[in-house]
Amino acid sequence: MTNLGDLRLFVEAARLGSLSAAARNLERSPAAASASLKRLEAELGVRLVARNTRNLRLTPEGLLFRERVAPGLTLIDEARHSVSHDCAEISGEIRFTAPVDFARQWLRPLMDEFRGLHSQVRFILQAGDSMRDLVSEPLDLAIRYGELPDSALVARRLLDNRRIVVGSPDYFARHGRPSHPQDLAHHNCVTYFFGGSAYRRWSFRRGSDTVVVEVSGDCTSNDGSIVRDWALDGVGLAYKSELDVKADLLAGRLEPAFRDWRGDSVPLNAVYPGTGPRPVRVRQFVDFLRERLKAQQATGPGT
Repeated sequence: MTNLGDLRLFVEAARLGSLSAAARNLERSPAAASASLKRLEAELGVRLVARNTRNLRLTPEGLLFRERVAPGLTLIDEARHSVSHDCAEISGEIRFTAPVDFARQWLRPLMDEFRGLHSQVRFILQAGDSMRDLVSEPLDLAIRYGELPDSALVARRLLDNRRIVVGSPDYFARHGRPSHPQDLAHHNCVTYFFGGSAYRRWSFRRGSDTVVVEVSGDCTSNDGSIVRDWALDGVGLAYKSELDVKADLLAGRLEPAFRDWRGDSVPLNAVYPGTGPRPVRVRQFVDFLRERLKAQQATGPGT
């Protein structure tokens, strides 16, 4: 019978792209890890790993085996957990990524609250606005805005959300308030740089009417929090996730440019790599986020 330890070593090495890194994570010597992999390959009668490259690369057989084995190991871990721990004793790392603005305003206090309930959980958060590769990187999930385009990923919706054009009271006092999306052509619009270009085509809907406006401005950043700061400082108008500016709207630091035109739908999702079962700690954290975010949406972050 295949040794579970050999299977864990293989799956961890495939996840990290390194046999030595997997050995360190599983507290084994490099020699023991190499022997484990050779034993598994000998038992299966196929090569799982191509060894002639600097980084570990799975063969087609290795890719197929990982796809089938990894969910099974997760099920075994969950079964062990269910008979030896109650839900209050979940533990382990949760590795994930989230947009900078959302992470600072909403996520960080919720992480603190979750750790207060589950002190054995450890977070590794990579805050950034770029789309990280959940398939190849060692991440449990990503928190992302927008619809899910990649069929290799699985999403769970946390909140419905839309984009909104906002500006500071000072900006509107100095430059006036647009009455129609087309009026944005006469305003300085601070924009977000994503996917190799600035996001300058802003879409709006009112009833059955749809308008797409090409905006311009003198400030662009790949950091959504900087775009928000520019709007707060009165530099220009920003097309932001309503969730990111919720607290600013409630406090009067920012105001909506339009009352009757709605921006693009950008739901907030928890996105997972693949379709297999999730560790209990990850599922509970996502459940917690969904519940707490819905409760806070009506008020603001940190309440």
